[in-house]
Amino acid sequence: MKMIKAIVRPEKAEDVLDALMEQGFAATTKISVLGRGKQKGLKVGDTYYDEIPKEMLMLVVKDSDEECVVRIISDAAKTEKNGTYGDGKIFVSGVERAVTISSGKDEL
Repeated sequence: MKMIKAIVRPEKAEDVLDALMEQGFAATTKISVLGRGKQKGLKVGDTYYDEIPKEMLMLVVKDSDEECVVRIISDAAKTEKNGTYGDGKIFVSGVERAVTISSGKDEL
């Protein structure tokens, strides 16, 4: 299984969640985060914002669903047809084990 973590613009988070839901990927965790990427913050007038609000979406999927989910997130998170600077980043990592708390069952 794969854990997919996507950092997206706050205004695109619901679009991404809706797109995932439409394709059958409902189990997602959403966390409000602060951070910066290559843009190193944001300057608006005389004010410099070192950390920018983003949303982190996390989900665990079957290995065979990885590319599909990455594509869904990428397509839904873009602010323009080809995307723009600051649209976000997707991280994919392996999951060694998942245990359901209520039943104690291993999911892998």
